[in-house]
Amino acid sequence: MKKLLLIPLVALAGCSGGVLDATREYRAALEQRPGVSFGSPEQGRRATERFTALYADLSEENVRRRVRETYAPQAWFNDTVATEQGIDAIEKYLIKTARGSEMIKGTTQDVAVSGADCYVRWTLEFRTKNLAGGKPIVTEGVSQLRFDEQGRIVLHQDFWNPAAGIYGHLPVLGQAIRYVNGLIAKPE
Repeated sequence: MKKLLLIPLVALAGCSGGVLDATREYRAALEQRPGVSFGSPEQGRRATERFTALYADLSEENVRRRVRETYAPQAWFNDTVATEQGIDAIEKYLIKTARGSEMIKGTTQDVAVSGADCYVRWTLEFRTKNLAGGKPIVTEGVSQLRFDEQGRIVLHQDFWNPAAGIYGHLPVLGQAIRYVNGLIAKPE
């Protein structure tokens, strides 16, 4: 019985090409998009203002108004759910995400700057009729951002737990995740 419950999780993990492919792709994106280094942490914090404004209200209208000033034409984007390359693909994905939700609000908690990398710690609150009985879901994460000379994002990599933020709220998969987490958490 335990093996049968693990099959959907293993299948899901294999759908995206696996962890190693995602790691290779991320490392290649880092190498191909070095970004510009900031003279001070304050410059890096200011660079994240467009990002913060876009994700504060991830509605279709706000995406259409802000996405092209926020992301560079050849930007690389990974939010752990999807990987997109290029502004057209990123815009399409964010609009689809906005349309599929009743509300998405991001709040920047903190920004740390290291060379060309800005790390934004955020809280995301979203609501969709298909998850959690339509109640808001709150999740936290960090985005690694790199910018071009015009202050647009060239690399966006999110680090967060989609199992807690999304998958754990799905009817069948959520039960399987809670079951597996229970197995992992139990001392022998």
